[in-house]
Amino acid sequence: MHRRISIVVLGLLTFAAPAFGQNAQRGRGVAQGGGSGRYVDPAPINFNDHEGWIQMFDGKTLKGWDGPTDLWHIDNGAIVVQTKADPPTGSTYLLWQGGEPKDFEFKCEVKLEGAGANSGVQFRAKLLGEVSGNRLSRWEARGYQADLDNMNSNTGALIECCAGMRREGLGPPRPDRAFRGQVVRTAIGEGSKPTLLSTFDDPDTLKGYWKVGDWNQLHLIARGRTIMFLINGHLMSVLVDDNPTRFLDHGVLGIQLEGRGDNKASFRSLWLKNLP
Repeated sequence: MHRRISIVVLGLLTFAAPAFGQNAQRGRGVAQGGGSGRYVDPAPINFNDHEGWIQMFDGKTLKGWDGPTDLWHIDNGAIVVQTKADPPTGSTYLLWQGGEPKDFEFKCEVKLEGAGANSGVQFRAKLLGEVSGNRLSRWEARGYQADLDNMNSNTGALIECCAGMRREGLGPPRPDRAFRGQVVRTAIGEGSKPTLLSTFDDPDTLKGYWKVGDWNQLHLIARGRTIMFLINGHLMSVLVDDNPTRFLDHGVLGIQLEGRGDNKASFRSLWLKNLP
């Protein structure tokens, strides 16, 4: 089992790890140094190449998205949400209505404003159901989340999230987390712990690639039980979910902002590619 997982992870890393700037040069140097002549240099990824991708946002309207439109709106070609401290808004989600992706790649640009801004992309998620008196519960779901925050406490991590899970009798979200610089296999059975399969970079170095208050490129790849999370061309985390009952192989994709203070999140250039 461990050998199979390692092969899957390494295969994904080979398939998806992008090269930008100095990274690209390092990658080319290694490839050219092979000496046998049978290897081909990888081409740096073009983040703006959308051939074969589905355009999720038309840049002008919220067509194809569902959420509280008094909070989510369009501003200067981006989907924008603003939370308030008084009265507190609470976590708010905007869900894509174009399907429930299974194996896929997702790309977008995201900007967070506010010292405590906490956001993310939720995917392969299952809706939990509306609760009387809580109008935002209509869009709550349980699923994986690629986490982002301007405090950089969890930016780059892959987790399970979250709102309303206790209410539905699902218990708390799993404590399993692939943090920055980690390849993590989730806990498999009751009482077991997640397994750190590998570390590939320093978490403090990786958090430096997140640009506070500016636009960032976010890239997700989900194939089977293995998920990869990249920010600005740098691999942040890899999660291998082998839990037999909590693993989700498809579901809703949404963007969110947690309601802590006066914070703002903006999303633009959202694209999806379904993988075979």
